[in-house]
Amino acid sequence: MKKQTTKASIFYLFLAIVLLVGMVGCAQQATPEEPVAPVEEPAAPVEEPAAPVEEPVAPTDVPAPTEIPPKIGEGRTLVVGIWGAEQEQIVREFLIPEFTEITGADVELVLGGSSDRYARIYAEVDAPTMDVVYLSISQTQQASKDAVILPPNPAGVPEFNNLYPQAQEYGGYGVSFMSIGLMVNTEYVTDMPTSWLDLWKPEYKGKVAPFVFPGTQGTAFLVMAARVHGGGETNIDPGFEALKELKPFPMILSGIDETNLAFEQGDVWFAPQIRGYVESYKSQGGKVEFVTPEEGTPLAMNAASIPINSKNVDLAEVWINLHLSQAVQEAYAKVLFYAPTNKTVVLDADLAAIMPYGEDQVAKLLMLDNLTISTNQSEWVDRWNREILD
Repeated sequence: MKKQTTKASIFYLFLAIVLLVGMVGCAQQATPEEPVAPVEEPAAPVEEPAAPVEEPVAPTDVPAPTEIPPKIGEGRTLVVGIWGAEQEQIVREFLIPEFTEITGADVELVLGGSSDRYARIYAEVDAPTMDVVYLSISQTQQASKDAVILPPNPAGVPEFNNLYPQAQEYGGYGVSFMSIGLMVNTEYVTDMPTSWLDLWKPEYKGKVAPFVFPGTQGTAFLVMAARVHGGGETNIDPGFEALKELKPFPMILSGIDETNLAFEQGDVWFAPQIRGYVESYKSQGGKVEFVTPEEGTPLAMNAASIPINSKNVDLAEVWINLHLSQAVQEAYAKVLFYAPTNKTVVLDADLAAIMPYGEDQVAKLLMLDNLTISTNQSEWVDRWNREILD
């Protein structure tokens, strides 16, 4: 009996332990514990990369960044032979300031007519006193033939590549185009001429004035008189004979102011004249008109050249390139009514309409045989003095 009691006690003890364990397990599932965050180890400090050690730089001859290199013309003077009056004013306002800014050089202007400059480049061929000379088309062509001026250098004068062919082919750098036609006094002439031949009408006798010869207008008039009467540069006789038929002349013209005054006073009704001069006088109130005869108008052109043996060729090329720029070419057109020789120059429509502007108009200009004229000029001057002035 006692043995059975012991077995029962053991059984109940075992059952109590099982129940107790079950209760503990349930209690743990009902109230789960928050997970404990892992403890982070302190991060090791990041080391900055060490600055590179600069090697000492060996001294060189390279200028400091703030040092401005000298300009090519510092301490030098460019001597330019050019006409005075408006042309002097234009280059002083539109050309010299930019030239001195670019080169650092000074500029000296030698003012006067092209005949004096033309004679000097021959007399001073070994040691020229001028670095840039402005000449007429015929003077430039002859000087080029005689090798007293340098040939064009497009590398030094890039704008040369933009010139019309007529401004390239005479040996220098053509800077302005002009046409030579008829200046007509509108106060006395109402029926405008259409041909050079109209000047020989009986009703105009004694009212046609030629210009001095040699000279731009005088030479053009003699040649055109020869051409419309069956001759030309190689046969000038018809020209001399035709001019003698126009006598008596009211006067022989030689200057712009003199010409304008003669028209104002009514002494002269017709004269060969550069269009720019006619338009200029007209803009001042002059009662004149420019007529382009049906036979055409001879080309007149001013050109810049560099005398051979000049010591300032580099500066001269800078100067000429600036003269061919938009600003200077446009200034000549506005002030003197000289047409640009640079094809890229843009003019307003009203200004372009009164000068040989654009390829079509430039192509219509008559190219005189200037070499033949130059070759025979001494003989023609003698004939002029004997047959025209007497």
